Amino acid sequence: KQWYQRRVRGAYVGFLSWFWWGICFLAVPVLRWKLPFCPRQFRVNLLIPVIAVTSTVYLVIGPFFVNPLPCLAWIAVTLLGVPIYYGFADEDNTCNKWMDKVNVFLAKILGAEL
Repeated sequence: KQWYQRRVRGAYVGFLSWFWWGICFLAVPVLRWKLPFCPRQFRVNLLIPVIAVTSTVYLVIGPFFVNPLPCLAWIAVTLLGVPIYYGFADEDNTCNKWMDKVNVFLAKILGAEL
């Protein structure tokens, strides 16, 4: 592959990381509003997370205007992590039934033994 194709793919991974950073930046004012009396080790001026969230919204929404298809593909890859989490890492075992079916199906396709 050409070097510019690898750089573009990396740019869309950055798009996802900025989305998750934006969620973290947004947590500061939300937690300050929902838990105002919770003890904090340090305080941040609210202007800083507001600027960070605004910048993050620009960095996440911007790639959709340039090329929406790779953005949607990376969002789909990220959403694939939700069933994987509930199937393998969930301590309450909420999805054992369907994950067992997925494991049997994949074992048949790949010719593996369970």
